[in-house]
Amino acid sequence: MRIKVIIPNSGMDRRTLDDRERMLARALSPDTEICVDCIGSGPDSIESNTDEVLAGTEIVRECIRAEKEGFEAVIIYCFSDLALDAARENVSIPVVGPGEVTLAAADMISDRFTVVTTVSGNIVRTRRRLMKNRTARDKMASVRALDIPVTELREDPAATKNYLAKVCREAVEQDGADTIVLGCLGMADYGDQLEREFGVKVLDPAFLAAAFAELAVRTGLLHSKRAYPAYRRGKENGL
Repeated sequence: MRIKVIIPNSGMDRRTLDDRERMLARALSPDTEICVDCIGSGPDSIESNTDEVLAGTEIVRECIRAEKEGFEAVIIYCFSDLALDAARENVSIPVVGPGEVTLAAADMISDRFTVVTTVSGNIVRTRRRLMKNRTARDKMASVRALDIPVTELREDPAATKNYLAKVCREAVEQDGADTIVLGCLGMADYGDQLEREFGVKVLDPAFLAAAFAELAVRTGLLHSKRAYPAYRRGKENGL
């Protein structure tokens, strides 16, 4: 099985992308190949509605390319699930949104969860988007920010973990959260310490999305073409 991961940030070097591949492979079966790439042009991080729009067309193009190259599923590597519906209109393989999968998991195992985002400016955007989802309306206690930009999350892992611990403590003590959702995939693999320290469940969308993509391929779980009618592509629309 071959799974494609599309990161909606441009300009990432191959070493960084290879590190993501090795990390995500831990959630997959040994016979599953995972390939991580970023979009060729667009924003260098997703921290606004404008960034989402600017990255959207490139994401759809990469999904189309992935299907043509024989990949059996695609993951849009962002908690915001950028261009997810549009991608599904353009391909006939599973397209996985980490945010969507993680909220489904939270609905099953959590009574009250907090979403941790990157910077304070993202709180309003994240809350507005998530509140369209029934699970968030019923169970989301808060959206809290680390106040670390996306591009800096992995520059100093120790600092990121310390900030996460602080926010997690506030979520547990002030919001009564029983579950923490890592609301940016740049926080991937930072959750184990929080579970041990605070006794909460940490949902890591990166690993959930990878495992779900493999499950979708193995079980034939594909979006309905009645729900996502195929988009008619042509030279005039650039796809």
